[in-house]
Amino acid sequence: MSEAMGTRVKQTADRFFRGAVSDAVAAAFSAFTWMLDQKRQGRRVIAVEPDAVPERYSEAVLPGIDEALSSNRWTWLVERPHAWQRQLWIKGRRMRASELVGHMNGNGWSADETARQFDLPVEAVLEAQRYVETDRELIDAETIEEQRIAFTMATAHPPEVASAAPRR
Repeated sequence: MSEAMGTRVKQTADRFFRGAVSDAVAAAFSAFTWMLDQKRQGRRVIAVEPDAVPERYSEAVLPGIDEALSSNRWTWLVERPHAWQRQLWIKGRRMRASELVGHMNGNGWSADETARQFDLPVEAVLEAQRYVETDRELIDAETIEEQRIAFTMATAHPPEVASAAPRR
């Protein structure tokens, strides 16, 4: 494979498959075999504008790609179901965008250093920064709620005090 092709595969993997090159290659191969099957059946594989789709058609299913394109606002951020939190998470990680940006700001890291520390593409870090700036009001409100819940839990269930009973 040429270096240019390898770079394109890596970029596609980073954008749509959380950096998993094997998933990107598997999806590409799956799409290719689907097209071959369609051609073998005498069908044409074409691209048309949405308003020109014929009444009957077959469409390739592209996991990873379809989800990423349907939410075109954010590439590296996703929603996660939660009882009351609505802020976005880093795709493929158990980390909210605000947590990533908090680590970055708290440590005085650049976007490049943050990406290196968390093994993320720089684009993911920059996108998290943009999101946090855009949704600052939501993130601040959720932070206040988290602090309230933590305080309630700490006062309702205080830590036990160790006894100083002498040893035998």
